[in-house]
Amino acid sequence: MHIVEEDLYKVSCRIDRLDLRQHGITLDDLMNRTPLGRMFIKKAAEIAKASTEYEWPGCAYSMQMDIYNNDVVMVFSERIDDYLYNLRTSVAALPKEQADQLEKMIAFISMAEEEEAREIIQRFERNIRESG
Repeated sequence: MHIVEEDLYKVSCRIDRLDLRQHGITLDDLMNRTPLGRMFIKKAAEIAKASTEYEWPGCAYSMQMDIYNNDVVMVFSERIDDYLYNLRTSVAALPKEQADQLEKMIAFISMAEEEEAREIIQRFERNIRESG
C-alpha cells in the first residue's frame, strides 16, 4: 500500500494485487462492496488519513476508485469541491423535483465559506443517515 497526500483533506492510496491477496480480498469485493470489501476500504481510509499531520473534518467524505491492470488507486477526500462534484453527478439520476432541491443545496454550499459549508453538509449527511 502506497499513500500520497494529494492536497489538504485528500489522499490517494495505491494498492497492488499482492496487497489484496494478503488481505484475503478480491477486486470484486471492492467493486461490489461486500462486507469484506467495505471493511478493507474503511481500514485503507483510516490508514491514509492517519498518514497526514492534521485532523480531518469528519464530513464531506468521498471516495474515488480507479482500477488498473496491476493495482487499484483509492482517493479519499473530505474536500468540499470533491463532495460537490459527486453531488452534481447524483443530480442526473434523481427525479426532477429531488434534482432541483439538490441543485439548490449545491448552490448554497458553493457560495458559503468553508465553515458554513461544512455545517450544511453535516446537516445533510445527518438527515440522510436518519432517513435510512
